[in-house]
Amino acid sequence: MCADKYENVTDLIDVFQKFAKADWRKKTMWGGLKASEVRMLVCVKKSNDKGSTGTTVTEISKMLQVTSPTVTQMLNSLIAAGYVVRTTDNTDRRITEIKLTDIGDELAQKAIERFRAMFNGLIDHLGKEKSDQLVVMLNQVFKYLESAKRNEDL
Repeated sequence: MCADKYENVTDLIDVFQKFAKADWRKKTMWGGLKASEVRMLVCVKKSNDKGSTGTTVTEISKMLQVTSPTVTQMLNSLIAAGYVVRTTDNTDRRITEIKLTDIGDELAQKAIERFRAMFNGLIDHLGKEKSDQLVVMLNQVFKYLESAKRNEDL
């Protein structure tokens, strides 16, 4: 019985490799921006939509789970392209805030709508019950992989 427990390990590895190669998040349809830059615009928009006057590099770094130098490099590119601006906090001049320009806000909104439409389609395809199960299972997978990474089990 124990051998049967692992009979689909190859299938599981194959499906994870398919996701890695699927490029569903990497499609460039945003005026030459990288997918990571579009995710950053969305991140800033979500933060600003919550009532924040601006977002810091540290906050973006935490939300995207990347290092601050990575955020800074992407920001410099987005600033040069006119999608975001860097401003100084009025109460503490040591803090710089990141804000979207009108064009950056428009592009972030389009990206949010595209992702929602894609996942709405997935829910339509799977049905509500299976979609709910998928969310639970993917969260379990994520927690396992994070734990394994911390414990260096992988």
